[in-house]
Amino acid sequence: MIVRFNVISRGSFFLSLFVFILIALYHDDYLKTILIIPVAFASFTRSKEFGCIIAILSGVLLCAGDLYKHGYNFPNRNLESDIVFTGVMFICAWLIGGIAGIERDTRNILVNLANKDGLSEIYNHRYFHVTFKKAIEEAKSSNSPLSLLIMDIDYFKYYNDAFGHLAGDNILKDIGQILKQKVEYPGIAARYGGDEFCVLLPGYDSNVAIIIAQKLKDSIDQYFADNEQFKQLPTGKFSITLGLASYPEHTQKGDDLLELADQALYKAKKTSKNKVEIYFNVLDSLKGTCDPSEREALNSTKTLLSIINAKDRYTYAHSERVLDYATKLAKKCGLSDQEVRLVQYGAYLHDIGKIEIDVNILSKTENLTEQDWETMKQHSYWGSEIIRPIKSLEKVRPYILHHHENFDGTGYPMGIKGNDIPLGAKIIRIVDSYDAMTTDRPYKKGMSYIDACSEIMNLAGKQYDPELSKLFVLLVESDPEGFHTFSTFER
Repeated sequence: MIVRFNVISRGSFFLSLFVFILIALYHDDYLKTILIIPVAFASFTRSKEFGCIIAILSGVLLCAGDLYKHGYNFPNRNLESDIVFTGVMFICAWLIGGIAGIERDTRNILVNLANKDGLSEIYNHRYFHVTFKKAIEEAKSSNSPLSLLIMDIDYFKYYNDAFGHLAGDNILKDIGQILKQKVEYPGIAARYGGDEFCVLLPGYDSNVAIIIAQKLKDSIDQYFADNEQFKQLPTGKFSITLGLASYPEHTQKGDDLLELADQALYKAKKTSKNKVEIYFNVLDSLKGTCDPSEREALNSTKTLLSIINAKDRYTYAHSERVLDYATKLAKKCGLSDQEVRLVQYGAYLHDIGKIEIDVNILSKTENLTEQDWETMKQHSYWGSEIIRPIKSLEKVRPYILHHHENFDGTGYPMGIKGNDIPLGAKIIRIVDSYDAMTTDRPYKKGMSYIDACSEIMNLAGKQYDPELSKLFVLLVESDPEGFHTFSTFER
């Protein structure tokens, strides 16, 4: 802005000087009327005050020239004429500058209305998407990193219902002011919608972005720490959850950065809340070991998972939790890192076969018909077939195929039992059931972890491996919060 003003100032000065040179060369007093042009130019492009200064300086120079040429003898018609002309230039500068100032102020107000959120006073959803698109293009062209944070207030709907929307609006205003103060250029903060905020961080990779995210979270948590109303929330305090994704670390395309950050946020909301979650997909770790044909199959598999997510949000959140629980149990069993990784793949993909099931069956709130149940039982087989083209997952296929087999042989699809069931499948069988027991669904309330563990022990030796059941229950009892499921429908 300073550079632009300097250019305008120099332009007005040289334009005025050019007019005076013309007057001096041609001795034509009528040329002075051209001085209206630099005066108007300065007033319109900069401000009425600057235009008035140019008008007065030009008038002083004209009057000085009259005194020099005609002396101090009065009456001096040229001097009188130039004093009047100076007044005319001053009035023109004042009027033109005033009109231009009103136009600029009005334009700035309209721009703010178009770009700013009226409640939180930070950028709005529309402006964020425009800036996000530009930031992605710049990051690609300059080969520089770009990070994105998505922030969500935990139990905001509960707070609104308990204390009213006016109290909720005040929270959004306060968070907007904190983000405005804490997010430094070139980063921008925007209200994405409802109780969600976005922070775009050009030039920052995930290592730096997570530090910034944690500082923002700490600042917001500290600001609301003394508010007594938040003690009535399920957690007993105010909290926010953040999802983080970075380009090019997590995506080569960049355009899906928003989707990845949202996935990270959703995973955090459905596992523990009140944290900063960096995007992670267990399938991404396979990319380095796959040949080109397998990468294509792997990308197709990830696409199928996205479709399942769209069809049934429960399946997506359920798979994320089963992945977490299975990882803990596999490590507790003393499995090697490679074996743990295979269990992780199996846990994450165990329900991928549900892509073949009609959404009306997946979303049913009443009891399934016999025909529906027979269809549902096919998903483990369909899932194992879907990943067949990916040779790197060959050892994982039995985990997916047999994750509904029972220890006593009454399960499906093949009715195998005991040690014939792969260890990975037995691990997934337990944690899959635990999550289903403890998760709220529209048609049932989830159990407490105590009741779920009791149910698992009651069925040990029937549905579940007895040794793994004991190990899992001990694991849950040692860290109940680490195995706590939030309602799938809370967000």
